[in-house]
Amino acid sequence: MKLGQTNRRLLVTFFFFLLLFTLAVWGLNQILVGDTPEIRSGTILAIPLQGPIGESPQQGFLGAAVTVREIDEALRRAADDPRVNAALLEIGPLTTGYGKAQEVRAAIKHFRESGKPVIAFLELASNLDLYVASAANIIYQIPSGSLVLGMYVQQPFYRDFLEKIGIRFEVFASGPYKSAFASYTDTEASEAQHEMEDSLLESLYLQWLGDVATDRGMTVESVAAGFDEGYLSARRAQAVGFIDELGYRDMLNDKLSEVAGKSPLHVSVSDYLRDTEPTELFGPESAIALIYISGMMVPGDFDAGLFGAEVAAGGTIERYIRGVAEDPSVKAIVLRVDSGGGAVTAADVMGRAIELAAQRKPVVVSMSDVAASGGYWIASKATRIFANRATYTGSIGVVMARPDLEGTYELLGINQEVIKRGKNADLMSTASPLRPDQVDILTRNVTDIYEEFLDVVSTGRNMDRNAVDSLAQGRVWTGEQALDHNLVDDIGGLREALVAARAEAGIEPGQRTALRIFPPARTIFDELTSLFNMSVMARQLSPTPSMPLSLTLEAIWERIRILQISGPLWAIMDVSLPVPAR
Repeated sequence: MKLGQTNRRLLVTFFFFLLLFTLAVWGLNQILVGDTPEIRSGTILAIPLQGPIGESPQQGFLGAAVTVREIDEALRRAADDPRVNAALLEIGPLTTGYGKAQEVRAAIKHFRESGKPVIAFLELASNLDLYVASAANIIYQIPSGSLVLGMYVQQPFYRDFLEKIGIRFEVFASGPYKSAFASYTDTEASEAQHEMEDSLLESLYLQWLGDVATDRGMTVESVAAGFDEGYLSARRAQAVGFIDELGYRDMLNDKLSEVAGKSPLHVSVSDYLRDTEPTELFGPESAIALIYISGMMVPGDFDAGLFGAEVAAGGTIERYIRGVAEDPSVKAIVLRVDSGGGAVTAADVMGRAIELAAQRKPVVVSMSDVAASGGYWIASKATRIFANRATYTGSIGVVMARPDLEGTYELLGINQEVIKRGKNADLMSTASPLRPDQVDILTRNVTDIYEEFLDVVSTGRNMDRNAVDSLAQGRVWTGEQALDHNLVDDIGGLREALVAARAEAGIEPGQRTALRIFPPARTIFDELTSLFNMSVMARQLSPTPSMPLSLTLEAIWERIRILQISGPLWAIMDVSLPVPAR
């Protein structure tokens, strides 16, 4: 009898705490997310486009940037929604790449095809901001605003400075275009690097001129003349034809009232998507898997980033790909790649999983801003590749660097003593320069990986190996250029890749299909756990009386070693891609 009473009390206690837990979660969710406004006639879809445009929904609840897919989905749903009368773009300053910008522009134009207006509002704006805004019907700018236009590549070279403090980098690269460490080894851009960056900039520049001219109803020559002015006041921008109206937000609201009634309801992308998300008791039998591969590629299996940075962990992505490849309900796989590469082994692990999956079902790659080096390694394993015209891709090549700090140690009066077992145990030591035989070892290593890279691409793209080599050697191409060289199959964004995946999987138009997204969106518990872990790590890494700065740096270095365990340090990583002025 007593045992039964005890069990009942435990059961009641359990449900009591479960209820408290549920209420706490609901309350916190209300604080973080809030209520979704009731969408009604006279709604304006408000899209803030400031800072970065997100890629993966993995960012979760806390401070997540709106993603490319969310913007695209919201605009396309709103185009067919009679309750939505117009879209408002509050733009700038944008810090995303031109690849994502082109996808946002395509979604804006689709919305405009419904006959509903899109109004863009600018304050201070760059050519990237104007590029997106030009897809709208009307561009407003405040009278004191300005346009700062121009594209340039500015790369610092630190060799002379580093030599003064005794630092020297020994770099091994598979071709003249693989210039990721040129800033540390050279005093000026090489002929090959200058040729590549000038070609990339020219491709991007011509795309910008042509698109803006078409959008604004101007000639390419007149757009180029305005672009050449470099700095235009809002009034000058209006005179040139880049801006339609000068005005403030209250005047903009008056304009919106003309198309949406006296009191238009402004609804955010996230609120609108929540309101229009279909609810189904039973989901469709067929699904397409969408897997995001964003950030530096690193070995290992973990979902969170490193020190707050977004990374693509090879083991984690491999697990996602193998899982959906074996799932009979998943009919096709779309890989959204936004990565400049990273560790060779991470790319190889992911590439093998893609190769095996492609033997069972379509695997389509959608390239975002960057899919170069390791990003291209994995893409070449897919059955079909889409790139935006402004995507940076290719960079088929290998580079590694070894810092030699012997001069720095001498300058600081630090003596290094090395005791070793194994003739080349000190191969990656920073205490002394490489011996000639060690130079041969690392040169051979880079050559071997490059040869493997050529094999991967020639097999995956069904190209002659010599033809691949002529396009490789570390050279980066825009998506537009890559299409001409057969490095990609089609020009298009994520939506086009998803449509192609459906078609290749034999899914009939109109057939209901689920979209399974990886990594899955982080829950609030994931976010809180992440914050706790970051707090713990910060305390562990903070200098204390018992842990001096030298040991703190030692702890950081030990964590960075995860990026080295695959062999060459960041062996297929590109960090010197040109970033045009925005």
